[in-house]
Amino acid sequence: MPSVRIAVIGGGSPYMTSMFASLARFARQGSLKDSTIVLHDRVPENARLMGAWGEAAARREGLPLRFVTADSLPSALDGADFVLSTFRTGGLDSRYQDETIPLRHGELGVETVGLGGIFMALRCIPDVVTLTQAVRKHCPDAWIINYTNPTNMVTDATLRCGHTRTLGLCDGVYGVKWLICKLLGLPCGKAGEIEAYVAGINHCTWTMKLFYHGRDLYRELPDILKTADLQPAGYQSEVGNKLDQVQVEAIRLYRYYGILPGSVYYTRYYYALREVMAHHLAPGFQQRSEWLRDLAARKRGMIARQLKEGCASLAAYDDEDSSHGDQAVGALNAVANDTRKLEVANVVNNGAVPNLPNDAVVEVACILGRHGALPVAAGPLPFAVQDIVRAAHACAKLTVDGALSGDRNLVLQAALVHPVHRDLDTAEKVIDALFVAHRQWLPQFFST
Repeated sequence: MPSVRIAVIGGGSPYMTSMFASLARFARQGSLKDSTIVLHDRVPENARLMGAWGEAAARREGLPLRFVTADSLPSALDGADFVLSTFRTGGLDSRYQDETIPLRHGELGVETVGLGGIFMALRCIPDVVTLTQAVRKHCPDAWIINYTNPTNMVTDATLRCGHTRTLGLCDGVYGVKWLICKLLGLPCGKAGEIEAYVAGINHCTWTMKLFYHGRDLYRELPDILKTADLQPAGYQSEVGNKLDQVQVEAIRLYRYYGILPGSVYYTRYYYALREVMAHHLAPGFQQRSEWLRDLAARKRGMIARQLKEGCASLAAYDDEDSSHGDQAVGALNAVANDTRKLEVANVVNNGAVPNLPNDAVVEVACILGRHGALPVAAGPLPFAVQDIVRAAHACAKLTVDGALSGDRNLVLQAALVHPVHRDLDTAEKVIDALFVAHRQWLPQFFST
């Protein structure tokens, strides 16, 4: 099995706990042994902390892995076989503004859907262009594996910059896998054994086929639901043992449409928007950015303690952490070792989803190997969900167009084509406020 050199752009992220744990597992199995992981981050001290932890754990546990840091992008990319992109331009402060500024005007604000997602993409895409140009210069044969949100828009921008050895990932598909695990009475750690053939646009997908060790789960699902406990245990507890309200609502959609959503967590933004807004506007509601800030502090505290006590260990923080790492590292390993692994990825459509343009970046099940990601034809989406998926694609395309051109009119068009935004006056106000808040990250929209 070949060793590889992996450049991680955004390598100071606390999500590295998930990546390192998965890298360690693959290295123990011999798949990626003797590989070098190069960490680069906008905040170099964060990358150095993660690198020190990884290197200390590798030595302590006898893992055939090497962790190093690089302060400059060219040095990080030099000789890379894979470039794992997992950064957040503007950090969690900008995400908090994406979440809360729209709420002040009665609009949804989240990282990848609607105006929050649009502005996340507008901030990230200039950095994506810079990264892609650097990859083409310093390691043109490297595969870019994108884990930066919104992954379909970022992947689209990378492809438009001419680097075809690119695929985008999102662990949102684990939502339907966790749901199925609960219905089957399996621990959520078994989610990777569920084969979900989804189709659509990132965070607006539908599960066309479901299998577990050869069992056609859609054939069994009507009988499984007859005896399932559909009393929700709280609003959202994705990886617990019991169904939560969000998952029960996904089952409600299944009863009407005959298929489950692919991104269970995000479906509510399309089909339960009033309820979601009520939660987001409730006193004391914790925004996801705030939760992530707390999680990052806990992870960095754990890492610092382990380094101080000499007990560094590359283990996933929890089930969500594990799935996040296994998807990215599993995809990387599949390409490096031509394992022909089935994984959901964001790729150019080329007919995989007939309802969408061939050049659309779609999220579908793919066979991963040395060729990259080969989409598995999903077949046409049911008529009843086609328009909402097309609207999500139109929003994404217009957003990338706007990010690359600096045309503000395209930002407004992207917002109003999306199902969660329908009022021109409000959209104008939210967009103006977000441009003010994020000006330092949006040079393409401001003349010097």
